[in-house]
Amino acid sequence: MVDDAQGIVTALKTTTGIVNEAHELMGLIDQHQVNAGVAAKTIIADCKYGTVENYIACQNRKLRTHMADLLASSAGSGKRDEIYPESQFLYRAQSDTYLCPAGQVMRPRRLHPVRLSWEYVTKRGVCLSCRLREFCTRSKTGRSLKRHRDQALLDRARRQANTKRAKLDRKRRQHLVERSFADAANRHGFKRARWRGLVKQSIQDLLIATIQNLRKLVATTQNLPGKAWEAVSRILSWSAVTLHTLFTSPPPRHLVLALS
Repeated sequence: MVDDAQGIVTALKTTTGIVNEAHELMGLIDQHQVNAGVAAKTIIADCKYGTVENYIACQNRKLRTHMADLLASSAGSGKRDEIYPESQFLYRAQSDTYLCPAGQVMRPRRLHPVRLSWEYVTKRGVCLSCRLREFCTRSKTGRSLKRHRDQALLDRARRQANTKRAKLDRKRRQHLVERSFADAANRHGFKRARWRGLVKQSIQDLLIATIQNLRKLVATTQNLPGKAWEAVSRILSWSAVTLHTLFTSPPPRHLVLALS
């Protein structure tokens, strides 16, 4: 995670390849607040992070969600190809029902215990005899809709994600974050692991992010007073010694990582 002002890396999490990175978003937000001492206000990310869970979690924290919608990115593909989208179904709040394109009423049947979403369906047999079935569903049992228990928060998050400002932020993110990854890969060996093991890889990634941040610090503090430059010099000297020790010595058997 990087800040939007200077591209400083404020949060970092190293995981194995089987971990879905979208599940790490809220942890990164918490880590950012601890490291930077400032709470985030807007979260900008690509569609991999634009899940229902992340949208609702961000809205509960009063965070603006400028993340692309994962559901919208896959709309009209796979089994949903050339069938009516959910926008064609009218939700009626007073009766808590949907009205399908054929004029049939869809009522809530059950609440999914994990996804926390209600499933809406028509009466048994209605979809099977519907004249619009080929345009509406490919299911043998008929069309169903999902509505989250916190749908109001989800709708607000998606509206924020589709604003002009959000789209501009995502364009800026493309070069801000990807440039940071490219810099780490081209200058600091980000694509190659020095040692085996998740803990050791985490240390390598933290050191790379630290050096990137120090370079940005030097580039943006040209007019620092003498005492401030002495502090920066000590940090750079400590970092150089640490990197030299880690990357020239044999792989350590025991590692202790102390962060202040």
